[in-house]
Formats: sequence, C-alpha cells, structure tokens
Amino acid sequence: MRSANRSLSLGLLAATVAATALVPLTSGAAQAAPAAPAGYAGSCPAAGTVTQWWHSGHDGVDIANNRGTPIYSTGPGTVIVSGPASGYGQWIRIRHDDGTVTEYGHMYERLVSVNQRVSSGQLIARMGSEGDSSGPHLHFEAHSSTSSTRGMDPKPYLAERGVGLPCTPGSGTPGTNFTTWGTSVRVRADARLNAAVVRTLTGPTPVFVECQKRGDVVTAEGYTNDAWAYIPGLGGYVSNIYIDHPAAWLPGVREC
Repeated sequence: MRSANRSLSLGLLAATVAATALVPLTSGAAQAAPAAPAGYAGSCPAAGTVTQWWHSGHDGVDIANNRGTPIYSTGPGTVIVSGPASGYGQWIRIRHDDGTVTEYGHMYERLVSVNQRVSSGQLIARMGSEGDSSGPHLHFEAHSSTSSTRGMDPKPYLAERGVGLPCTPGSGTPGTNFTTWGTSVRVRADARLNAAVVRTLTGPTPVFVECQKRGDVVTAEGYTNDAWAYIPGLGGYVSNIYIDHPAAWLPGVREC
C-alpha cells in the first residue's frame, strides 16, 4: 500500500498568482556556465528559425516563427516568474532541478503561473511580438543560477542536454517525473477500461507522464478517479490512481 495521503478531489489545483511589474535582465557579457554536469534531459523550446545567436550584446538566442507558435519548457522545474515585463512585454523564468534557470520572452500568451511545477517539454506559452520586438519570436536565455545577471550561451547549454538549435519540439528525451505503484498495473491504449492492454507493469516503475485527460471512472484501493496519465514510453494510459502522487490531477502536467 502507498504511504501518500492521496486526495480524492478530481479538480485541478488552484492557479497561483502571476508575478507582475518585473523587469528582464540586462544584456551583456555572458555568465560562465556551471561546472556541474547537465542535470536534466532537455526538450526543444520552440520550432522556428534562429534569427540572432548569443553574443556579447545579446544574452540569448532569438527563434522566429508565426504568432501563436507553441513554446515549451526545456526541462523540469518550477516557474519563478510569469508576468509582464519592460522590454519583453511578457516573460517566464523557470528554475530547473539542477539549479539553472531558463528565460522566455515576448510571448503573447502565458500558460503557467508562479510556483507551478512544469515538466520537460510542457507547453508554457505561445509566441508573440510583445515588448521591444520587430516580429513574432521567442527570446530564450539560460542562466547558471537565480543570482546570475548575465545569460550564458544557450547553444552549448542545450547541447549538453541533448537539444541542438534549431530544433523540433519533441526532440530530446524528457526525464522521468513520476513513479507508478502497485503490481499488475495495466497500461491501456486509451483512457477507457475496455481499451486494449498494451503492457502490464509488474511493480513500481519510473515513468515520464506527457499529459493527462479525463476518461472512464476507476475505483481501486479505496480511491475513485477519472483522470488518466499518458505515458509515451509505455505507449498508453494508466489511471492516475496508480501514479504515486497525492493529487488526483497531477500538478505540472498538461491536459491531453
């Protein structure tokens, strides 16, 4: 039996309050990259054409594409900034589990809030041309820590994490973000109890949950839930009852 005191609520977690009136970091010489090895497997931040690379007067890279192009978190972490900002119009900063920070600017729509947990490759915003911008693009920066005032070159930062620029979303291999529990857990082709079983797990298994959706109601081990987690590495869905997390709807995981 699991030790977590799992909530039976089927609702989404309450959104946290977004940060406001924040000013983006000043451009300039790069902060030296941390000596520690890469702490996560990366994901492509956005599809598009690199119109400006990192240099001494430009702390990041600019990836241009159409307005509304999806922007993704390059790795698992916690949102520490999400709000309006002079110069950027709007921006997001994410502190990753290895202590580094990535920064995203000029989007027209933000989809995450401060203190929200995000996974590698999670949709966080949509590309725009807000602030000081001549056209729709993502300005992406990488910082060695939250105290860094200058961005390091994002190209080697991402390369160390398995992502080359320019890139295609879906490239890179996201790390595991949850663990299943129990034995004889069935992975199904869809979030339905009559869907084909594509695999059966014999015990606790580290997994990457890409997204989650509502499906058939499942009652097991004293819990009832209609949320299902999609696990691309297993090729199917598992009831969230068998994901080892106290919340019925997994935080930081987008809806399928």
